[in-house]
Amino acid sequence: WDIRDPTKRFADRFVLVAGHDNPMVYATLAILNEALRLKYEQTGNSKYQVRNSKEFQLVWEDLLTLRKNKGLPGHAEMEGKTLFFKFNTGPSGHGSPPAAGEALAHKLAGTDQVKVFAFEGEGGLSTGATHETLNSAWGLGLGNIIYYIDWNDYGIDSRPFSSIVKSTPQELFETSGWHVEGTDDNEDWSSFTEAYYDLLVGNSKPNIPKMIYAKSRKGRGYHIFDEKSHGAPHKRNSELFWKTKNDFAEKYNISFADFGESAAETRKEQVEQATSYFEKIISVLHTNQELVDYLA
Repeated sequence: WDIRDPTKRFADRFVLVAGHDNPMVYATLAILNEALRLKYEQTGNSKYQVRNSKEFQLVWEDLLTLRKNKGLPGHAEMEGKTLFFKFNTGPSGHGSPPAAGEALAHKLAGTDQVKVFAFEGEGGLSTGATHETLNSAWGLGLGNIIYYIDWNDYGIDSRPFSSIVKSTPQELFETSGWHVEGTDDNEDWSSFTEAYYDLLVGNSKPNIPKMIYAKSRKGRGYHIFDEKSHGAPHKRNSELFWKTKNDFAEKYNISFADFGESAAETRKEQVEQATSYFEKIISVLHTNQELVDYLA
């Protein structure tokens, strides 16, 4: 895909199967788009410019509008600054059938070089729609669908998925005829990229749907783990909120003004506080030209 122009007809497609996970994508797009914005300001080169940037470029300032009226939506919506999503999705499993449908449409159109990437946690694999998708994708020979599974064994409930679902994600997809690659450590970038290479190039199998998994720990870096981290944002300026900022400050050798202070009372003051925190975080990118060049 090309985040500079989310309207490109034959770019790869990204479907967030469980659309309520979209803040993760928002944060990623904000960083990537900030690198593009900086490079365009520095060079004036149009290759760093996002098409109709006011309409399509999601920047860090937009994060301040999350789940606010006319701001960034709480579920994935395929429009405007979130056109990177290629289907409107919400609950777990929701995006499975449309992802397969898009892959099928491109196959029938003779454009199956366009890949459809579907992202989900293994908790979403328990839905009936997902099982129907696995069977249909194999039966239709959808070699252009790539399912990414975040394998962490937890969702919103206190028991692990492995205690109630007999097969692992790897077994589920393999027994459904899919080509599966993966890594047991999602923080090992080398093994992760090798798995992607094997899936798409090295051991690529035409007309066979594909799945890649990465085992992880739910809540990593958040100081709340497993099911307790699910749908549980740290309260504004709480002790845990500041603990995550302290981790960031120590890693990148920065300091937050008024570190540890309480949350502001009014909405206007809260936005001002959050803006100062975002500006400090973004400053790490601004002072690392090598990283800006790499991301852009």
